[in-house]
Amino acid sequence: MNVDLVNTKVLLLGYTGYIGTTLAKVLLEKKVQIICPIRNKKKLEKKKNIVFVDISQIESFLETLSVKPTTIISCIASRRGGITDSWNVEYSLNKFFLDLSKRVGIKRFILISAICVQKPNLEFQKAKLAFEHLLQNSSLEYEIIRPTAFFKSLSGQIDRVKKGKSFLIFGNGELTSCKPISARDLSKFIIPLVTRSHSENKIHIIGGPGPPISPKRQAELLFELCKKEKKITHISPKLFLVITYALIPLSIVSKKIRDLREFLKIAYYYATESMLFWDEKIGSYSSNKTPEYGNESLEEYYKKILKNDVVYKELKDQKLF
Repeated sequence: MNVDLVNTKVLLLGYTGYIGTTLAKVLLEKKVQIICPIRNKKKLEKKKNIVFVDISQIESFLETLSVKPTTIISCIASRRGGITDSWNVEYSLNKFFLDLSKRVGIKRFILISAICVQKPNLEFQKAKLAFEHLLQNSSLEYEIIRPTAFFKSLSGQIDRVKKGKSFLIFGNGELTSCKPISARDLSKFIIPLVTRSHSENKIHIIGGPGPPISPKRQAELLFELCKKEKKITHISPKLFLVITYALIPLSIVSKKIRDLREFLKIAYYYATESMLFWDEKIGSYSSNKTPEYGNESLEEYYKKILKNDVVYKELKDQKLF
């Protein structure tokens, strides 16, 4: 049984982010009413059917509503994965809104997590997983979504290729692969989770349409689309480990160095780990067991960017390489 979308209100966290912006558009297309807690209302233009509320006033605002939001959707994430920032955002901020949901009577919490928490070696992964466990053991209905890589995260080297520079890959370019999913396809996947009368209380691993793509294939695809001579620079991912170990003495006295070491660990992780379903039984990633959804391909996404001559300056905090 589904609920009436027109009369549905959603509390959307992370509206200004990559997924949050697209999800808001898709929700509005479905006539869903949206409330967005934000830190600086002055920086945002007014949007029809979206209510922006200062995060410091969100609880009092919700208490005044005669009809409360049915669902809270969290798209918030640490920008760079620093140790303190990860726990402040991935865990503490989400926990704040989980507790708030209980107080004001919101019944369902949909969390956008990440597929990489399957092998939690990094602080932001541990923080995400800690909140997942907190949510699973709460009184709220929940849906936890673990997407694979996003198109935008695989677009950081487009400008390099357009300028005739080499594409940087780690190892032979086949160390990792993923089934990237577009922001719009992911948003469409979320809609039925909002419309259900009751949540499934489960974890959803979700990728885009296959087959999986490796960094080497990404490079080949971009050179083909840009009609540029193929130039690939191979880098050993062990370089990240060498620098990480070299910085240990300085990290003892410097928070910035500790965060730099964590960022280097993140870089090594993404250079060596696939964004696919991790099959514990066989101890390897499985493309076949990575669910696919949607119909938007990375190739078509690249074509749109190149056609519109888009430069993603905002990718500096989110791109893998």
